[in-house]
Amino acid sequence: MPVIKRYANRKLYDSGTRRYVTLDDLAEMVRHEEDVQVIDHQTGDDLTAATLLQVVFEEEKRIGGLLPQVMLTRLIRTGGTAFLGMREAVYAFLDPAGYVERGIRRRLERLVALGRLSAEESGHIEQLLLDEELECEDGQQEELVSVDQIEELMREVLRLEEALKELETRT
Repeated sequence: MPVIKRYANRKLYDSGTRRYVTLDDLAEMVRHEEDVQVIDHQTGDDLTAATLLQVVFEEEKRIGGLLPQVMLTRLIRTGGTAFLGMREAVYAFLDPAGYVERGIRRRLERLVALGRLSAEESGHIEQLLLDEELECEDGQQEELVSVDQIEELMREVLRLEEALKELETRT
């Protein structure tokens, strides 16, 4: 994994190749499936996420339309809450089965805590819902998700966050 040092003057230095790199160079590394780590030269702090966000920002400036404006506006307006929702949406996209399983388990635990299900009933329902034999039939592949579907999912996440916030203010 290339370790990139970021200096106070914002220059990036690849310690492996012993050369300065640009954000475009980092984007190319990531496109070639290299994981990169960016650290602050003075403090040793991990700046990878912030630097990769800069790469996304540069891509947005160059080609535009990477992220829907409604999503960017919502991120700024709601701050941390929206970022948490976005992180959940990304996890759902990257690992849909795991996301669904965690959601099922979380909801079943909540139903048990509320006394609406017994622990035994919850275990039985979980076993039925997560039965691997109910997965796609052999040879059948899951459909790929389109950009439009991802954008729609993000709009739905934002709508749900808004509704949740409204419910929280009522109680």
